[in-house]
Amino acid sequence: MKKISVVKFIDYTFQHKHQLIGARDDSNTMHGLDKFFNCVVVGRYDCDKILYHELSKSYKVVFLPSSFSREKVSNFILYELNPTVMHMHFNHSWKDSLYYARLFRKFIGKLIFSPAGSSCGTPDFLSYFDHIIVNHPLQVDRMKTEHKDRILVRRRSADPEVFYHRYDEEILYDFVYVAGFVPTKQIPEMIKYVVQTDKSLVILGDFNRTRQHYLQVRKMVDNFQFDYQIFLHDFIPQLKMTNFLSKCGVFVWPNIKPENPSTTTNRSVIEGLACGMPLLLGERAFKDTEFVKNGVNGFLYSDQEDFVLKSRIILENIDEFREGSRKLNAEKFSFKKNFIEFYKDLYKL
Repeated sequence: MKKISVVKFIDYTFQHKHQLIGARDDSNTMHGLDKFFNCVVVGRYDCDKILYHELSKSYKVVFLPSSFSREKVSNFILYELNPTVMHMHFNHSWKDSLYYARLFRKFIGKLIFSPAGSSCGTPDFLSYFDHIIVNHPLQVDRMKTEHKDRILVRRRSADPEVFYHRYDEEILYDFVYVAGFVPTKQIPEMIKYVVQTDKSLVILGDFNRTRQHYLQVRKMVDNFQFDYQIFLHDFIPQLKMTNFLSKCGVFVWPNIKPENPSTTTNRSVIEGLACGMPLLLGERAFKDTEFVKNGVNGFLYSDQEDFVLKSRIILENIDEFREGSRKLNAEKFSFKKNFIEFYKDLYKL
């Protein structure tokens, strides 16, 4: 029986090719689904010709030049790839998103939309899709559509082949914050909390994503002579994340209201949970807090004093909290259920 052809289209210019080629998260990848479908992930890149990367017989990543017009992009997808199912992972406000939705609706059997970032759609845009995917029930009401029956909730998860519990005998960094070096992540706030302890923090991100902000953080660390306690680490490919996180003690997040009002969690938090890391998260950071059970796999903290107190409790009992994270991840954030089985059923015609 011929496999259904599924294209996941992300109309975004990626800085690094490995953001799609090496992706094993539950947003930018279709890894594992190629057992059931012919899968193609399409993104943009600063190149002068179309780049093809065959990851398996049934899974390809294609980069289109960022200079391609919407007509060139749509013609390539429709006539070269000829999908039976189109999954658009977009922000509805991105240029040309409505154009693509209208055009693909005419020629493709099933059209699926999953919002990127703060996207909540518009009634016109969302009307073209058979299914709309959100990550939490709290996001359903934000989607601007009368067709609420088209909205499906898919919980976040992390691939256990990539993110799994493994611990080094010696903790190199007491705390880790996966921040990306962008201003909205409030890195200075997190540093202020950590320096009130005698523990170390590593901040992981891409030095070149927002180079100016990285340099500002670097200057802060140098000026206040925090370099013995605060460490900055450049981007790490997802396939190497477990090895890195195994050297870290507690996954932390600042107590700040998220820029995106629909934020219920963060992908890196779930990946940390899958690695069996205790979580210490600001109580205002996420609307959904079901990934942390106070006193079991970590804590929510309210202020600086609370952070210091609860971090000490976790680090003194870290094996118990690690076990709590492993159990919670297995119970609620199964990759097989939340990703493989979900999309296996969804992509069927």
